[in-house]
Amino acid sequence: MRTPPHLLFIARHSGWLPRARTVSSSAFNPSEIRALSFDVTGTVLIHSEPVMKTYADAGTWARLPDPPSEAELKPAFKTAWKEGLHDFPCFGAEAGLSSRQWWKRTVRRTVELAGRNYDDEQFDRYFRRVYQHYGSPRGYEALPDASAFLSWTQRETPGLLMGVTSNTPTRTVETVLPLVGLHDLFRWFVCSQDVGVEKPGRGIFDASLAQARFWLPDIQPHQILHLGDSPTADYCGARAAGFQALLLDRSADPRVTQYQDWLEGPDYPGKSPEDIKQGTVPDLLAVRDLLAGEVGRLSQLL
Repeated sequence: MRTPPHLLFIARHSGWLPRARTVSSSAFNPSEIRALSFDVTGTVLIHSEPVMKTYADAGTWARLPDPPSEAELKPAFKTAWKEGLHDFPCFGAEAGLSSRQWWKRTVRRTVELAGRNYDDEQFDRYFRRVYQHYGSPRGYEALPDASAFLSWTQRETPGLLMGVTSNTPTRTVETVLPLVGLHDLFRWFVCSQDVGVEKPGRGIFDASLAQARFWLPDIQPHQILHLGDSPTADYCGARAAGFQALLLDRSADPRVTQYQDWLEGPDYPGKSPEDIKQGTVPDLLAVRDLLAGEVGRLSQLL
């Protein structure tokens, strides 16, 4: 049976609402799943406040002359982010840049594109404030549906192998996940800066498969379900690598922004707009519903 019964009543928002979801895409076969692979930002974590508010507030704190506003910073940051990943892909992996070095270049470019030019002392004071924020507990928080889903997996499917496959710098998996208390839930951690390949590239999914095989040596790609909010990076990338995939539709949440909207999704067998639509779910609670029929099996995998 490709899709188990999953009409459950779950807590959501202000009350108990019935949920039903049918996924008919060939991307999803719950009876074969042995592991879950997660994107991080926009899937599990969210910035606690808008990124450009943090940048603008840091300018005021650092007493920059004429600090740039949120409105000025927003388009500047998007351009600087794209330039940074183009010039130094995977957060400077090939160039040997640290996360901090890559971000310092990108933030400086953001300020320049916002029409400001500060001396080194002014900028260093400003940048440290920004960088400290994202290395503190105030920088990120778990999305509500992610917290509920991960609590459910701990309680109901303790044998289910879970890991991270993320287009992030190393600091995200080594610092941010521990800060929000989520690192103990995962067995493998793959990020683009570590492997030098970003989603939707095949290499980053191959790296996740290799790490998953430390825990389950005979696991096959189609036995891993990848979950993420990017149609190109997460859904198409995972499918092309032979993983199962479900796409989280975060479009209703204004806090979730996809900055890498220039990425092109690779081809995979059966790729079509309809297939992607059929493989899309509203949130991780819907994924929980879809996996509910496999609880007994999933609890005994490891």
